[in-house]
Amino acid sequence: MSHTQTFEGRGGLLDGLFSNYAEAKVEHFRRRIFSKTVRDLEKLDDVQLADIGIQRDQIKRRAYESVYHNKPYRQ
Repeated sequence: MSHTQTFEGRGGLLDGLFSNYAEAKVEHFRRRIFSKTVRDLEKLDDVQLADIGIQRDQIKRRAYESVYHNKPYRQ
């Protein structure tokens, strides 16, 4: 008969701190990408935006969906 040992991790103080730190870093990274995406799209003229299927008044919403919800610009 085989004996298997299992380990159940307990959420300690350091686990919580690391998790919070990692979440904060991911959020910071997403904000930077969102801001850069909006800036880059706002630099495009209306013809270029039309080529990728975005109207100027949709830039922030489409950038948010792309960064936070993994939706592509093109529909």
